Amino acid sequence: MSLSAAGAALQGHDYQHLFAWYHALRALNPAEDVIGIEVEAEDAGNVDDVVVRHGASPDEFYQVKYSVDGRHPIDHAWWVTPATKGGKSPLQRFWDSWRLLSRAGQRPRMGLYTNRPLDVSDPVLALQDGRTGSLGPRLRAAKPGSDAGRGLTGWASHVGVAEADLLEMLDHLALLTGQAGWLQFIPSVSDRMASVGLRSDELAVEQGVQAVRAWVTGSRREVDRQALAAEIARRGLRGDARQATLVVQAIDSDPWAAGATVSLDWVDLFDGDHPRARRQLRDPRHWNERLLPELEDAERRVRALGFDRVLVRGYMRLPAWFATGVAFGDTRNLRVACMQGGQRWSSEVTPGDFPVDVGAPVELGAGDELAVGLCVTNDLSEDVLVYLRQSALPVRRFVAIAASPAPSRTAIPDAERAMGWALAVRRVVREQVRESGARKIHLFLSGPAGGALLLGHVWNRVPRTQVYEDLSPGYVPAFLIQG
Repeated sequence: MSLSAAGAALQGHDYQHLFAWYHALRALNPAEDVIGIEVEAEDAGNVDDVVVRHGASPDEFYQVKYSVDGRHPIDHAWWVTPATKGGKSPLQRFWDSWRLLSRAGQRPRMGLYTNRPLDVSDPVLALQDGRTGSLGPRLRAAKPGSDAGRGLTGWASHVGVAEADLLEMLDHLALLTGQAGWLQFIPSVSDRMASVGLRSDELAVEQGVQAVRAWVTGSRREVDRQALAAEIARRGLRGDARQATLVVQAIDSDPWAAGATVSLDWVDLFDGDHPRARRQLRDPRHWNERLLPELEDAERRVRALGFDRVLVRGYMRLPAWFATGVAFGDTRNLRVACMQGGQRWSSEVTPGDFPVDVGAPVELGAGDELAVGLCVTNDLSEDVLVYLRQSALPVRRFVAIAASPAPSRTAIPDAERAMGWALAVRRVVREQVRESGARKIHLFLSGPAGGALLLGHVWNRVPRTQVYEDLSPGYVPAFLIQG
């Protein structure tokens, strides 16, 4: 059943108001130069849906386009076709907005924000910059006779301006297309609310949307820090503690990474053109020469901002979750959390009992180091033993630590048992180190991401630890954690 026109309009307004609330919260972050927002602003041309006002840097002007489904991409026809008879096309309207806003002497930052996908089969639109969303830099490099070059000429002719002038506008227009829908957007808004000490449950997010709705219906377009703080107090949105958000983009990008307190982007460092294929770094040295230092720097930045609680999210594999837990370790008086299967797994819970089965040690006799296989989701023992024997690592002993009664996807049901498991694993590893005299550990993991994070968080008083990435089949060394 298709949605009615009224229903689609309501969804579009709610989406715009959620977007506005997301940016309004930036005014509460002392690290940002945001002093307020304006919704459906006057004298902002076609980019008047949400305006983010800055103290010193240029303001941001957004047009928000919401679609109830993905059937209609942002394509060439959309750019050059007027919405109404006798009207102007979106490309012409963006150009007019650029001229209008540039009269004040600043070059405004404009954005088209939409959940509709971009038609990358078009030679011009295919040159969207993956990081900034703008077309200008790559389109400027297109040869005149190429498909993209001819497309640029056609766009400039359609607007009636010189190509160089149009390119300058396109430099300052971010195409934020294919963005998260309503449900996927809520966690990012929740992250931002938590980072400024607000309640961050879904009901609190809805209260923020209602606040923006009330501003619009009450003809209040501009909201500064003082008005925002008053609205937060009136709606009872203050929380008990501030919480930072760390987003780690390892095997895939996060469309809302900008909302995090700190975000790291490693996607381009991995080999492979799909998240499922991204397991190895193009340059293996980056595990410890770039990625690990960036995690350690993120921890310093979070503490410098006064946070002692950190929510971690992002698309990454188990070694990165473990290394993140180490960087934000318990010995640094930090507390970590993540969302696991719809639950919040936090290091602040009281640990529950979690029995583990310690397999009989397999003596390899190849050196004086210890290999440990953590079998929570699957039993990886045989795969690890094959790898150890083929790689000729100086490992004296391999021991498997399995979830009891057996590995499974539901072996760790909640945060309390996850913390219990992490502490039980640490205890067994310490015992094995004392018994074997090992001065280095080789760690292989199979389990939930939240478990790896919490284990890294309590990983102390153990020797140097080499963590391995699962290649399925085989393994490759990843992070080397100092003892």
